[in-house]
Amino acid sequence: MDLSKSQLNISHLKMICTIAQAETVKEAAESLFITQPALSNRIREAERRLKTKLFTRRGRKLIITTAGERLLHSAKKILEELARAEHDIARLSDGVELVLRLGLPHYASFRWLPEVMRQFGSHLPGIELEITASAAKQPLTALFHGEVDIAIVSSANQVLTLDNNLYGSDFLLEDELLACLSARHGKAGQGFLTAQDFAEETYITNSVVPEKDREYELFFQPENVMPRKVLQVGFNEAIVELVKANIGVTILSKNLIEPHLKSGARAEHGQGGGEGAIQTVRLGQNGVKIYWHLVYVKQPHLDAPVALLTKVLKR
Repeated sequence: MDLSKSQLNISHLKMICTIAQAETVKEAAESLFITQPALSNRIREAERRLKTKLFTRRGRKLIITTAGERLLHSAKKILEELARAEHDIARLSDGVELVLRLGLPHYASFRWLPEVMRQFGSHLPGIELEITASAAKQPLTALFHGEVDIAIVSSANQVLTLDNNLYGSDFLLEDELLACLSARHGKAGQGFLTAQDFAEETYITNSVVPEKDREYELFFQPENVMPRKVLQVGFNEAIVELVKANIGVTILSKNLIEPHLKSGARAEHGQGGGEGAIQTVRLGQNGVKIYWHLVYVKQPHLDAPVALLTKVLKR
């Protein structure tokens, strides 16, 4: 592919992204700080260069075509990467030697973050650590796509299978998935719960899409059981508050839920707590173990920050 033959420029990419978000042609033009005739000319120019229609007009609204959808997909990625590059360059000009992007899943704990920031400030002051929210759903995929430099992921396996020529990984710690219920819930005092115990429950989760090496694959699917109702909530803190109020139940890692447990009930399966407390119960007689790993791109400039990050997280 000869990149020198590209027909479009940044203004065309911004145009298609803006139109896709706008309700009307007028709104899109105002967002781009140009007139409606100028926007129409820019659309015609892009369509002439590509020799295909990007939009069809329906009243005051522009409807994107299949070709337009394909361009929109790439335009979003290009503009996001350009924004990241501009941010990095701005930070480098302020004396930062390296912006290190870290991707974590939305169900990760952040108790370690203050100590990591302190250690980086003391030992690697030229490196700015940035946690990327856009990688929260699939941090490992974000790493493979070059969107982050380091990913922290959980797995059902203590050893990850990766392309060792491109990626490295360090095992961090063993964790466990636990059922989390209000202390007032009728099943809070049980020694362990089976998948069938969730069949008539309202299950509160971050994602209704089954995630790899999490409760669906490791607990529900083997027993061919799913909760009666699934309630999606986008924030861990909100999930915790709803469980406290006995509105539903959830499954979280021990590492994530421990700070939310009442004194005297921390990590003690089967012991009760007061009103507003959360009770954890083991999944199955033997529990469901998960393992946390640090995964990174093999590059010399990442050796020191990876070593420091691994050391702090293990501790």
